[in-house]
Amino acid sequence: MTAEDAWDALDDALQEYEPPCRDDPLFTTADRLSSEDHAFCEALCAGCKVLDLCDTYATTADVRMGFWGGHRHTQKGKQPAGPRALPGPPRQAST
Repeated sequence: MTAEDAWDALDDALQEYEPPCRDDPLFTTADRLSSEDHAFCEALCAGCKVLDLCDTYATTADVRMGFWGGHRHTQKGKQPAGPRALPGPPRQAST
């Protein structure tokens, strides 16, 4: 599968489904996530209907920035899931 094919599949699915990460800036600033932010992103991804399509696209396209398909992507590539201490302030809970 090419990155273009993977994107097309994800884009098709997104026509019918709005993922919980939509418009959340944490998912585009994954290089600065605290451990709490990382856990928040993983939790949102865990229940997402397009998780596998998102992960396939990010992996196939070799995405190097953001939180995609349950994983943080950086210049070093796809980072493993799980707890870690990362720089950055903790996310404030919404009220």
